[in-house]
Amino acid sequence: MKKDLSILLYEKEKILNSILQYQISNYNSYEVFVMENHESFQEIMINKSFDICILNLNNFSNDIKNFINILRHKNKNINIIAYHEPFYQTKIGNAVKLILLEKPFKLMTLLNYLDNINNSETLHNSNKYLMDNIIYSPSKKTISNLATNHTEHLTEKENNLLIYLYNKKNEKILKKDLLIKIWGFSEKINTHTLETHIYRLKQKLNKIDKNLSLSLKSKNGLYYLK
Repeated sequence: MKKDLSILLYEKEKILNSILQYQISNYNSYEVFVMENHESFQEIMINKSFDICILNLNNFSNDIKNFINILRHKNKNINIIAYHEPFYQTKIGNAVKLILLEKPFKLMTLLNYLDNINNSETLHNSNKYLMDNIIYSPSKKTISNLATNHTEHLTEKENNLLIYLYNKKNEKILKKDLLIKIWGFSEKINTHTLETHIYRLKQKLNKIDKNLSLSLKSKNGLYYLK
């Protein structure tokens, strides 16, 4: 069962703030707290922790790093989704992990990211048996063979792919659906990103057990976990 996500939304523009709050709240009954300035941020952070923060990078000048450090001090595992204008030059650096969206973006892209985070959080509290002797740990991003004591470590994207495929096991999934759910890409984008990640994930699964793999029907572009 999916958890009820607690979301902090920081957007100074009141109309956009209201639209996002309404759409997100009604999409999956998520709990959304909104703020329009730094003062309300300081106030709400005193008594509340969050799973996700959605913010407009254009709201900041040079204090974005400090803002995120304060945010993560109370919410160590918070997921941050940030959007910005095409001309915005971020000075955050690689040390701060964000999901970045460039405006204009489709609302469904943002909602898909929320779904992806929720699917990931749902599995984090328990290990999953892919086979009798194969344990998948989403929180540790590992797959282990108990019989051989062999463990493979997954990247963030490989982990997200496997979580999604596990939730949809025995279902055949279109390439475009995986791109949208994992990367937020529109179906019109031509990319080999998915094939690269699928190939690497298949190699790791195969090292764990030759009977554990991802299957691809190239004729129809359908993926499923076998």
